[in-house]
Amino acid sequence: MEKRQQPTAAIRNSTFSEARDAFISARGLVFTCEWRRFPWTFGADVEPALIGPSYLGHVAIGLKDGWRWGYQDRDGRWRYVQRDRLDVLVESVIEDRAGFTPPLPRRSRRRGGA
Repeated sequence: MEKRQQPTAAIRNSTFSEARDAFISARGLVFTCEWRRFPWTFGADVEPALIGPSYLGHVAIGLKDGWRWGYQDRDGRWRYVQRDRLDVLVESVIEDRAGFTPPLPRRSRRRGGA
């Protein structure tokens, strides 16, 4: 059985730079690069991720298998877009995550008297 090769670090870095530039040029959205753990990573491994602005709920976009961009929509489902379709990635992330409102913190009952 043939094992799929992971992309080299140089290819991965240029791919993330292209994606970050696509968000800036298409919509003026600034994404940062950080290290995150995704469902497709193993153990304590972390992978590079594009982290979106608060307007998009700080969405984390990762590169799964080196061939598909993956991110979570508002409902927590994972969405995937082909690596070379940056225009589709930009539009689908914005459509799924625009205007994200984080849930309010839960209030706990006060202990003792009021």
